[in-house]
Amino acid sequence: MNWWGVAAGAAAATTVAVAGTAFLRGRHRINGHVDAYAQHWSDRPSEHPEDVLHYVALGDSAAQGVGASSVHNGYVSIVARRLQEATGRPVAITNLSVSGAVSDDVVRDQLDTFLALPFVPDIVTMDIGANDVVFPPYGVDSFTASLETILETLPAGSFVADVPWMIFAHWAKQSAEMAARAQELIAAKGHRLVQLHEESRSRSLLTYPRRTAQDWFHPNDVGYEQWADAFWGAIVASGVIAELRA
Repeated sequence: MNWWGVAAGAAAATTVAVAGTAFLRGRHRINGHVDAYAQHWSDRPSEHPEDVLHYVALGDSAAQGVGASSVHNGYVSIVARRLQEATGRPVAITNLSVSGAVSDDVVRDQLDTFLALPFVPDIVTMDIGANDVVFPPYGVDSFTASLETILETLPAGSFVADVPWMIFAHWAKQSAEMAARAQELIAAKGHRLVQLHEESRSRSLLTYPRRTAQDWFHPNDVGYEQWADAFWGAIVASGVIAELRA
């Protein structure tokens, strides 16, 4: 009997088992963010200071901040803090995003809520599409149709992300196709592109675990800081900060 082979096989099996257990625990922990973070964003103040800057976010679990160690470390929270620092105005966040949302969900649910808001937003951001990549039966065509409706409804000049890159081969291909469609539509409909796909794809595969949460899907604090940088870069480049300063 090849004892070395048996030992190596046992060691490999143990490694796989440990990794699998760590993944399941991590996914359970990240899933626990969903309700807690949704509750945080649902508690919106009804009264605001006179000079408040209204920031409205739409999207999926990434806009909720799922995967970050705190809801305050998601990209929406980071962008809001930067807006406050750059403009000298208090920022009120109205986060309409929903964990698990696909583009159809934004059309069906989030847009009506957006249109019913009792104020005119100063800044609008949106990320959507990652769940369209991974959840059948959604695909490039359904995503494109829904995104077109969304972009026709949002106010011109909204900051809209393309679809983030996915590490697994089939998802990587589909996310690239969706990102390309998104880039075309965002420009055609008069909005400002936030290049999440290129930002995430261009980084080394070796850095993927460092910027990804324990469920191996959502960003972690490092990842969300990079997402915030992408949104913030587009906001600064647009020149809107000067218009919003107190």
